[in-house]
Amino acid sequence: MSRAARSSNSLAAGIAALARHEGCNGTRYPGVVVYRMTVAEAPTPTLYPSSLILVGAGEKQAILGDKTFAYNAGHYLVVTSPLPMLCRTLASADEPVLTVVVEIELALLRELLLEEDAPPAPQPARPSRSVFRAPLPRDLEDAGARLLACLTDERRTRALARQTIREMLFLVLDGPYGDSLRALAEGPVSQLAHVLRHMNARFAERMRIGDLAQLAHMSVPTFHQRFKAMTGSSPLQYMKALRLTRARQMLHAGGMVKTVAHDVGYESESQFSREYRRFFGWPPSADSHVAPRARRAVREADGAGGELVLAPS
Repeated sequence: MSRAARSSNSLAAGIAALARHEGCNGTRYPGVVVYRMTVAEAPTPTLYPSSLILVGAGEKQAILGDKTFAYNAGHYLVVTSPLPMLCRTLASADEPVLTVVVEIELALLRELLLEEDAPPAPQPARPSRSVFRAPLPRDLEDAGARLLACLTDERRTRALARQTIREMLFLVLDGPYGDSLRALAEGPVSQLAHVLRHMNARFAERMRIGDLAQLAHMSVPTFHQRFKAMTGSSPLQYMKALRLTRARQMLHAGGMVKTVAHDVGYESESQFSREYRRFFGWPPSADSHVAPRARRAVREADGAGGELVLAPS
């Protein structure tokens, strides 16, 4: 069987050992989380962090505008900056999706680039990609398996995790779309990435477009144009998607609707509820204080179809 066609790989056992619970599971290293998904989900708005995502088993799809990126046991996914996208999960109890998400630490990436002895080989001129997928090479798969193994022990995590992640980032930089990851640390893409990190860190605050453009060292028209090219949405749409996807995470963690609305920057609970329903297709109450099976029933009863698009028309 070809590597691209495999339904699982050597990462599956390591992820399964760390992902004891459904959904997101933290690890001993703060920049790494693992997921176990046993329920299929229609395309759902999700905030993807700036990350490298490897799959041990199953398949997920990230949808940005009219582009779909399928990542599985044969392909990895890289998101260079935090992006709200639609996420589709192809999973079942018998065939779970097992993934490991490694945060891209900008300081670590810049450290790698500074240590390069020679510039990379010239690449054909092409725009940087904020999201890309590529075939999973054996050396990156092996490094991922070693990372998972060291995360089972505190001493090994402290000694080996960071350098193994460093190796993984090097392999992505050396891969077919390494130029897009390289751009994250230099030039206009770096300036926009800085703005996106600022927006993610202060998502509940009011932000003026002029201030964000100034932070990126761009004029407002240039900022709008490059922001949309990078994220698939306007700054205002990005902020709304960011707040609502953060709100969903808080509701899943047990937050009350009224409290969550305030915590993500809404002054009116009714406005929050209207925008939440419009964005996800179901009310915030469907994501609060109910078990996953009951939550799905509420969504189905509410007529959620999953046909949502983040990119502006």
